[in-house]
Amino acid sequence: MASVVRASKYRHVFGTTAKREDSFENLRVATSAWDSNFVTANPKYVAVNWAASGGGAFCIVPQALTGKLRGDFPVFSAHQGAVLDTAFSPFDDNVIASAAEDHQVMIWRVPEDLEEREEDVTEPIKVLRGHGRKVGHVAWNPVAEGVLAASSSDNTVRIWDVESAEVRQTLGGFGDTVMSIAWSPDGTQLAATCRDKKLRIFDARTGRVEHEAASHTGIKGSRVVWLGADRLATTGFSRTSGREVWVWDAALAPVTRMDVDTSAGMLMPFYDAGTRVLYVAGKGDGNIRYYEFADDKLHFLSELQSPEPQRGLGVLPRRGIDVPRCEVMRFYKVASNSLVEPISFRVPRKAESFQSDIYPPAHAGCPSLSAEEYFAGKCAQPKMVDMEVIYRDGPLVVGAGAPPVQSSAFVTVSAPVSVSAPVAQRSTPASQQPTPATQSPAPERQSPVSQTRTPASQTQTPASQNQTPQRQPSPAPEPAELISLREETARLQLALNQAQKAATDASTRERTTQQ
Repeated sequence: MASVVRASKYRHVFGTTAKREDSFENLRVATSAWDSNFVTANPKYVAVNWAASGGGAFCIVPQALTGKLRGDFPVFSAHQGAVLDTAFSPFDDNVIASAAEDHQVMIWRVPEDLEEREEDVTEPIKVLRGHGRKVGHVAWNPVAEGVLAASSSDNTVRIWDVESAEVRQTLGGFGDTVMSIAWSPDGTQLAATCRDKKLRIFDARTGRVEHEAASHTGIKGSRVVWLGADRLATTGFSRTSGREVWVWDAALAPVTRMDVDTSAGMLMPFYDAGTRVLYVAGKGDGNIRYYEFADDKLHFLSELQSPEPQRGLGVLPRRGIDVPRCEVMRFYKVASNSLVEPISFRVPRKAESFQSDIYPPAHAGCPSLSAEEYFAGKCAQPKMVDMEVIYRDGPLVVGAGAPPVQSSAFVTVSAPVSVSAPVAQRSTPASQQPTPATQSPAPERQSPVSQTRTPASQTQTPASQNQTPQRQPSPAPEPAELISLREETARLQLALNQAQKAATDASTRERTTQQ
């Protein structure tokens, strides 16, 4: 009987590792045994945990500065212990949080003269103190500005208001060290895996444990990632040390359990909500497997195999990918203690226009709530940007100094329907649920931490500040000649951008050689 091949737009997605000259060389990546990604990225920068003596440090390298990094490139150094994790703000590409063994979290702003700077950056803009032991992970809220979760070896996760440097909630009840944390897409819940072999979901604002379940039975660590609003995936080990991927519903009832292999390294999960593809990469091996999540099942698509093992991986936000070349995901692989390689995953299409079927709206990098609104109990969905804007204008950079985004670039995305509605309802007390008549936010404040650009539609009236701008429909179809002209202009602009990048890279390499 002939086998039936499952139809999928992403069945032929393939991964390509960047050439040496397009990678980041001459780095000094930290050698800590802590389970960290070691690298994180946004459309402007790549950050790497640094091997520093006498304290902790990390290095931020501009995306355009590929090739060999000069030996005296500045690092961010103020921690008294090794840096274990970093995370760029989703709303300002120039702001980054770092966690370290010195029990502290620090918030930094990348200086404008970073590439020409000779001295290290030693003054963070905020220092968050209060953890009892080393801080292992940091994660920014995807909806509210200036809200940060940090997990510590004191068996707690603290929810910080970054601007005031205050702990607004402490999540406890863990029986051992927290291994990973992940925000729900609407930022109301936080999932966490723990060395006590349990998976928990918290209401991040009340600190209450919404659900708790026994997870992977192996003695090694595990990780968690959200698969949309009402599903989660965890990676871990079985009692016999086999690597596993489990899928859970929002009430932590198991949905799917899948055995992967018997290798020894941790599995690192990364989920692309736009394509609904789960990427699973093993530490210590060179494989990246990817699965399409549909009908509560993980459908295997393909596997990228490399002879070079990966120590860690960072992922680029979708607003930074190369849409004209049909790129759907980009990783940054720690290939050695001195090398970070970009890995691009593409759909094999020869397209001369925007491919709307493989590019649903992506996170726009603009907050939907302020920290005050969030901790007051308000709820909102993330603001989304039409990926055609990325196709036309290139990667979307957000934060202070970034050009404003036109309101027509935003799209309205309705709140996803959860199969476990009671969980979503309990995440905010009923007395605090906003109604259409009372959803106007408080007057907007100017944050010194994340001076995020504000779309024009948010500056009109107070009543419209917290509403996602609607795309204005075109009054009439555009003539074919105008559409053709737009496409030709986009191709020429892309060619110009590539030529400028090549010239910049050549100039950088020449300057490095001369030094």
